[in-house]
Amino acid sequence: MIKRKHLLLTLSIMIILVLFLTTACSSSNDKSDDVSMPEGEEVQQSEDIKWPTQPIEIVVPYSAGGDTDFNARALAKYLTEEIDESVVVVNISGGGGTIGMDEVINANPDGYRLVVNHCAMHMAEAFGVSNYGWDAFEPIATYGQGTGELLVVRSDFPADTVSELIEETKRNPGKYKFGVNPGATSHYAAAKLTFEGADMNIVASGSASERVVALKGNHLDIIVAAMPVIKDYVTTGEFKVIAAFTTERYPTYDSIPTMKEQGYDINFDHFYTLYAPKGTDPRIIEKLEKAIEKVVTTNEVYADDIRKAYNQVPFFMGKEETVKFLTEQQESYMKDSEMLRSFEF
Repeated sequence: MIKRKHLLLTLSIMIILVLFLTTACSSSNDKSDDVSMPEGEEVQQSEDIKWPTQPIEIVVPYSAGGDTDFNARALAKYLTEEIDESVVVVNISGGGGTIGMDEVINANPDGYRLVVNHCAMHMAEAFGVSNYGWDAFEPIATYGQGTGELLVVRSDFPADTVSELIEETKRNPGKYKFGVNPGATSHYAAAKLTFEGADMNIVASGSASERVVALKGNHLDIIVAAMPVIKDYVTTGEFKVIAAFTTERYPTYDSIPTMKEQGYDINFDHFYTLYAPKGTDPRIIEKLEKAIEKVVTTNEVYADDIRKAYNQVPFFMGKEETVKFLTEQQESYMKDSEMLRSFEF
């Protein structure tokens, strides 16, 4: 009788043990599944972001009608189609581009307020007009290269080369008015020409489009402007181009000699870069970079638009290449910082 009780007790213990072990293994497996699945889901979610859900604003820190404004609007038009949300351009000019940049540097880093600029950003820093550089923002991509800014005069100006222009200003010191936008590329050109010996009356005169009007009206004698805003006057014979400030001749304007070809190391190239405020989600930056690349490199209508309007060819650099390029550009201009800051007019 005792043996039978022991046997029943043993069997009961064995059954309980088996049930316990089975439940524990099952619980362990379920727990393992619960851990791995959410991790996988989180990784998948981290690769995507619900953005944009409202219109995006691109600030152009210069007046409407110039090359920077045109390129921003051309990009915005087709970027709107690519990301399925409105992209609008807003002009906030002044301070050689610094006022518009300041608006974005302090903006909420949510991807809804961006800014575009080119080498003038480095010049503003080199002149001391701004106290920050490109690295105060998050570069997204470089989406275009301008045809270049030019040294322009009226057709009756008694010089056809850079050397002749400098000599003419020496013969008539202070006679010729050179219009500049303080802290921007025109200011840089005026400073460098002055240090090459030119003796000009340098005056603040606003944006490129404003300088063109002033040149036509005899209020200025020498200006810096891109071909698109002077093209009509060159065609009619009212203006003539002395030289291009590009590092090399631009493919569609290869008949215009550069400053460097004429013996003067004064050059700057307009590569249009789009920036977001510092701290913007990397997933937003990546989305924008890919969308911009698609517009610039595959959209034939976009390419046709910039060719017809500005005689440009498409150009693109992704974020990584842009950062490297901006670093080199900034270093180049900051080498002249002491000289530029000593230049007064």
